[in-house]
Amino acid sequence: MLSKFYSSLSYRNWLSNVAAQPGSGVDSLVFVEAYGLDSLALEAALLSADGILLTGGVDVHPGRYNQAADTLRCGRIDPWRDAVEAQLIDHVWANATPCLGVCRGLQILNVHTGGSLHPHLPDAGFFGHRGGTTAYVPSETRDTTHTVLVTHTIAPAGVPFTAGVTASIISHHHQGIDRLAKGWAAWAEAPGGLIEGIRWADTTALPFVVGVQWHPERSAPGPLSDPLGRAFLSSATN
Repeated sequence: MLSKFYSSLSYRNWLSNVAAQPGSGVDSLVFVEAYGLDSLALEAALLSADGILLTGGVDVHPGRYNQAADTLRCGRIDPWRDAVEAQLIDHVWANATPCLGVCRGLQILNVHTGGSLHPHLPDAGFFGHRGGTTAYVPSETRDTTHTVLVTHTIAPAGVPFTAGVTASIISHHHQGIDRLAKGWAAWAEAPGGLIEGIRWADTTALPFVVGVQWHPERSAPGPLSDPLGRAFLSSATN
């Protein structure tokens, strides 16, 4: 299940391409969009969901991390989407459903479990996360590229992300983690120390709940793009 579809099909194409790779072990994928379903319909759809991907998108309402006055520093806000994704995250915790959060997805995971965000990264001294151009996706004029460093080795679903590895990724966000909620472990960061990768530390209770601030679905092939898709699909299909 994807929290929200986009006309670009970027998330669906990415996961479909990963599933088509040799040795993926995935025969077929069925995508369901959570956004637009009422609460009861969403609960019914979740009964058959093997995995949940929280996609990128508009800003999380800062009232959800007790900074409601910071709406002035936000871009577009969608309270309905916040509520839908809160229901998805509650389902993940209740059922140990594999979950991958991308960009906004990482942010809502942190906020919903008690963390907070920088409402506008440049105000906190973090630059270079949005507003540039990239040769890989030239039409995405608000995308930019920067490196991410894996600070702690993790291997969700047997797919390793090794400490010390750096990779160039696609970035498109103006918010990011300020206070990391209890229960999370950071495993990757951007230059300057902004947290860019988190996972739920108790993998006995929740074997695969991972968030990344970058866009693996739009990044060039590398150690921090398709391997995330493989790990997510492997966890969701086993």
